[in-house]
Amino acid sequence: MSDKKKREAKTIQVFLRLRPPNKGELERNEKCDVVHIEQDKMVKLGENPHSYSFNRIFGMDSKQDDVFTSVAKKAVEDSFEGYHGLIFCYGQTGTGKTFTMSNQTPGQEGMMQRSVAYVFDKIAADTSGDYEVHVSFIQIYQEVIQDLLDDSKESQKDKKGIAIRDDPDVEGGVYLSPIKMVTAYSAGMAPKEGTKKVLQQFHKGDSQRSVASTAMNAQSSRSHTVFTLYIARRNKMTDQDYEDDGVNKQEFKGRLILVDLAGCERQKKTGASGDTLQQANAINGSLLVLGKCIKALTDPRQFVPYRESKLTRLLQYSLAGHGKTTIVVTCGPSERNLDETRGAIEFGQRAMTIKQEAKKHVEIDYKALCKKLQAQLDARGDYQNEQLLNEVKSDYEEIIAQKTERIKFLEAELALYTSGEKIGDADSDEETPPARAGYSSSAAGGGAKKSTDRKVTKDTAGGKEKFKLQMKDLEDRLEQKGSEMQKYKKEKLALQRENNVLEDELHQVRHQMNLLGMKTKAIITEKDDQLQRMQKALMKLKRGDYVSPTASLEREDNDASPRPEGMTDGDYINKLQFGIRKMVEREAVMAAYYEKARDAICYQATKADELKGKLEGELEKRKKAELKADKYKEKYKEKS
Repeated sequence: MSDKKKREAKTIQVFLRLRPPNKGELERNEKCDVVHIEQDKMVKLGENPHSYSFNRIFGMDSKQDDVFTSVAKKAVEDSFEGYHGLIFCYGQTGTGKTFTMSNQTPGQEGMMQRSVAYVFDKIAADTSGDYEVHVSFIQIYQEVIQDLLDDSKESQKDKKGIAIRDDPDVEGGVYLSPIKMVTAYSAGMAPKEGTKKVLQQFHKGDSQRSVASTAMNAQSSRSHTVFTLYIARRNKMTDQDYEDDGVNKQEFKGRLILVDLAGCERQKKTGASGDTLQQANAINGSLLVLGKCIKALTDPRQFVPYRESKLTRLLQYSLAGHGKTTIVVTCGPSERNLDETRGAIEFGQRAMTIKQEAKKHVEIDYKALCKKLQAQLDARGDYQNEQLLNEVKSDYEEIIAQKTERIKFLEAELALYTSGEKIGDADSDEETPPARAGYSSSAAGGGAKKSTDRKVTKDTAGGKEKFKLQMKDLEDRLEQKGSEMQKYKKEKLALQRENNVLEDELHQVRHQMNLLGMKTKAIITEKDDQLQRMQKALMKLKRGDYVSPTASLEREDNDASPRPEGMTDGDYINKLQFGIRKMVEREAVMAAYYEKARDAICYQATKADELKGKLEGELEKRKKAELKADKYKEKYKEKS
């Protein structure tokens, strides 16, 4: 692989699609040649000599199938390998984002419909794997996440929407709770049936999506939608494969995330008002945060504000480089929208510099592991049964041999009696027939054999009972372990939920502390300004330092004009008395301002003490919350 291909594989893939002129632009005779495409990968705007490069540029005459092949096909294949493939369209309202992503016109289907068909074509072609496909469909409407597949009354009444939680099993990942996930395909179903079910769920959710008519788009999306396919694959295995350690028993869990963003818009161009204007403000706000995140991701020194918007929080895992992200920037050809077109293109240029290190999601196939353990238990049980049967068989073979010898002896004795021959021992004192003696001895031997038979039967029955008890004990232990695991899982889930609640509380505390800090700074600044204004007013009244009460008198004495010639003593005294009264009035005004300044300073100090107390209280709450979280983590580690 060349260095260029390696570099492209490690960054976000960005494509540009140019929409042809629409009916309104043609009727207004707008200039529609400001976007100049060069070679399929370079584009220029207007008379600006600067050119922008993309992974590929689709012109006005581009086909939907070409867009799918270049943009979405690789993302589908990545999802089968356990990656998170994210595709979203970005651009001004009315530039063809929804047409590119999910157009439903026969023959011009969008990437979503073609991706679904390609998913189940791959499933049908893969005869060595078992698949499960689940579907979810949500929209972000004015910063509230709504489930488009859940039509229950409870979800419709819930104004807070669906919550975003940190995923404890995926580093940097999030999940939605609660959310409805529909099983569209499982092992044993026909792939065509899965295709049909996925598209049915999409049509169901799309019919509940918020749209409105504006001056720039008759069917303008008023929310961001996220359509997700969860694809799980494991190898098909026989009973022998479950026992074979060389067979791959991993399970790949990938996702195909298709995001249809609402377009950024200007009120003076769309003519939005009322609810439509509020929707536009929410849309522009979330897209602004998305742009801030993309810009921050290009500089590792900057903080990435994922939490400022539900959209960026939800796409955090893929945007951070853990998934494989693909962006389609859409723009129009009109010179009237040149600024919006330039902004969308520059957004794509920044996104192309973001590096990705996608993570593959591979888990142990617990179903295969369970069958393997069951096969091992069965094999162990079969071995013990076979060993026991061999012991019983050898015991019964010995008994049969003894019985056969006994039958032969009785047949021989019967033959002798039948022929009339005398059986005896010449040397014996009594003529006891050998047959009788033999019979007596044989009978004694037969009693011993019967005793042995009973012992073997008893031992065999005891072995069976012992084996049954061992098997029952093993099953009880497995059941006990299973119940303990369920208990631990429940406790783990509870601890995770409590941890999420604590994290939310900590986030709120930090937010409140930031607000309090900002308010404190604002109050201090305001009071400082008030104090400075009062000081200036006092200085203006006294024309000097208000702290020196004699300065005014000295100034009056120094500034006093000499006694005019011809003025009588009485007139001069009256003039001096008038000047003294005026000075007294100034001093009274100065004293009033001094009192106000002192009250303002006291008020400022009181408020500062109150804010300090609040901050100390919030810090104390934060410390308690952190201690509580540490205790839960220690408890969770001990139980794990």
